Amino acid sequence: MAVTKKTEDQLPDKDEAVKIFEPALLPNYDLFKEKLHRLKQNPPQLLHIEGGSAELRTAFAHYYAALFFCQSPAACFNDMEKGFAYGSVLTPCTHCAECYKVAAHMHPDLMVYDSREGNIDVDSMRELKKISTEAPRYADRRLVLLLETQNLSAVSGNAILKLLEEPNPYNLYVFTMSQREMVLPTLLSRGFAVTLPWKDVLSELSETEKEWETLLIKFFQNGGSLFDKTSVKGAVDADLARCICGILQKNFAHAMAGRKESFLASYFASFPFRRLFEANERVVLCYEMLSLMVNPTYAVEALLAELFVFFKTAGKV
Repeated sequence: MAVTKKTEDQLPDKDEAVKIFEPALLPNYDLFKEKLHRLKQNPPQLLHIEGGSAELRTAFAHYYAALFFCQSPAACFNDMEKGFAYGSVLTPCTHCAECYKVAAHMHPDLMVYDSREGNIDVDSMRELKKISTEAPRYADRRLVLLLETQNLSAVSGNAILKLLEEPNPYNLYVFTMSQREMVLPTLLSRGFAVTLPWKDVLSELSETEKEWETLLIKFFQNGGSLFDKTSVKGAVDADLARCICGILQKNFAHAMAGRKESFLASYFASFPFRRLFEANERVVLCYEMLSLMVNPTYAVEALLAELFVFFKTAGKV
């Protein structure tokens, strides 16, 4: 289901909540912020935000939502403070009561779904369909954020497509994704896509990701002893399983875009685009298994075994 609106005794600390905006507030993204400001004047029904990192995409999805709800930066800062913090881009302020509600997922006219939390499923889309027929409660628009939609299953994707085919003029949707080509073409064609700057593949990796990327490289090279690692009792929990899925999807995305900064991206880039899309579908299935509480070790081993055979037999034409 969607991110739950919090009761008063569950309210997050304001300073902690608004940190979600921080990656988007850096001056080197001013041009991208200005683009979102222009889009807000005549917003598309569906906005795709691709590129960058998951954290940056999430920040900008919330930033875009706050554009519609922010009270006014003038109520929060004097001119010197505004100029120092935001340069020529003045809204949203990211600190007023409305921006806080966006950051904390408490705004009555904001709905947030995140595939990383396993809550973009058919039941959630039924819930969204029911709510989307209603007018917004307080604002002029309702914003629906669907985060990391490269993890959508075909069933959930088609459920969202039905919503877009029966539009409510009050509803605006924002999809974030590693790369637009990893989303169902029927969904992609319904929206307007903007691209964040891509980061170097290796610089994004945590120590855990570096370790498992090395293991995956050896595995796809020659079937290296990755299963010796996964078969150890308790070695793979749900978080690590999602991390492994994320490494695969990130390298699929880089391969599709022709970026070959890592061995995995270079290896995957040697396969046809269609094959990479099919491989990503298998990763999406693994995410669904994890959301259904399937044993993480089983889910990961089944995925990797299938992908190993898939790429060894797929051919490169």
